[in-house]
Amino acid sequence: MARRKARRTPRRRKSFSISNALFSVGYASILTEGAFKTSAPQFLLGDVVSGYSSGGGISLKELIARPELLETAANNLMSSLPTLVVQSFALGITEKVFKQVMKTPLRRINSGIVTPLLGRGVRV
Repeated sequence: MARRKARRTPRRRKSFSISNALFSVGYASILTEGAFKTSAPQFLLGDVVSGYSSGGGISLKELIARPELLETAANNLMSSLPTLVVQSFALGITEKVFKQVMKTPLRRINSGIVTPLLGRGVRV
């Protein structure tokens, strides 16, 4: 009989990318600005973030305390959906251009600074 093919395990990155994390924060910021009318740190931490003031936005703490605010967030999301789509599209293009233009400098930074200091588990 023929051997069965072994199941492939999914490939995962073995390192944490700082640039990918920053772009993910950008996407999170776009989403929280559109739905909750506040920045991502302000949404997660509430009023404890220094330098930010509650400009009438909804924080996670308020959302847990008052679930009816979820309807307000849904209405905000629907009203700002075209803006969110354009901002997300622009951030995606910016990410691709940034990574293409900065490929060589980031590779040099990774090999010369980041890898010796933080190891192979972190990259820029």
